[in-house]
Amino acid sequence: MAKRPRSQSPTGSASGKQDHDFWVSEPIEDRSSTFRAFFSPTMPAKELQNLDQIKDASHRILAWRSPSSQRTLVGNVRTLETGTDDDGERYGGRHVLKVIEEMRVEGAVVVARWYGGVMLGPARFAHIENSAGDAIRAWRQKEDSEGQKRRRVEDEDMEKATLIFELADRDQNILVLRRLLEEKTRHTQPQAGQKPPSSSPLPAPDYSSMPLERLRQFDKARDSTVAFLLKKIDEAEKQNNPRSIKIGTTAESNSVSESKPAKLAPLKPFEEESSDDDDDSGD
Repeated sequence: MAKRPRSQSPTGSASGKQDHDFWVSEPIEDRSSTFRAFFSPTMPAKELQNLDQIKDASHRILAWRSPSSQRTLVGNVRTLETGTDDDGERYGGRHVLKVIEEMRVEGAVVVARWYGGVMLGPARFAHIENSAGDAIRAWRQKEDSEGQKRRRVEDEDMEKATLIFELADRDQNILVLRRLLEEKTRHTQPQAGQKPPSSSPLPAPDYSSMPLERLRQFDKARDSTVAFLLKKIDEAEKQNNPRSIKIGTTAESNSVSESKPAKLAPLKPFEEESSDDDDDSGD
């Protein structure tokens, strides 16, 4: 079949020619013929067919599938328009379109063939379809990778927002626990005769300006602080409740009653406590 004349490259608009990305398959070679496909989800079909890279090809087999301005009468659903151009390779366009429809993509694919002088028979259609599929898969792999990156960023943003809210709430709980511990500690120190001095509350950290990893570190530190304070409160309650102390001999009882608990330094808000049991506390 005689090959049709080459289509003229589309002229640019008044605003200039728009740049479009396209993806290329690996070449397939068979008996001196070479096949290579180009796919673009945005480039006009004719523009893709007239790429400089394939101007010297023997055939530039084209197919496209793109949104149409028409809509169905029932449900007002958008429709797709399709088209092909064999470019001298009889029935080649329909094989390219078959791949586009089976892979459910929108865009244009052109399969360039450089003829080597040996007729391939039906094998050429397999090469055309494989090249078209490889070009589409190259694009899809990039789309999947970028989609994973977007989902990861969205997940991290959600985690960051949750940590900011929880840390602010945790800081308030820590302040309450520290006041409760001070109160219970004063009951075990009647000889002091006065309220231990308390420092002014320190401003809360600006969690919104912190990176996610730093927020995770603060979250672990706050968990350690809460556990430490609860442990100290439990110890103070046991000292305030004589029934919880096992009394042996009279001498041991006198020894317990005469012993004086150590004074606790004033607790500061947002200052991480540490103990022998909690080696991992702190920021």
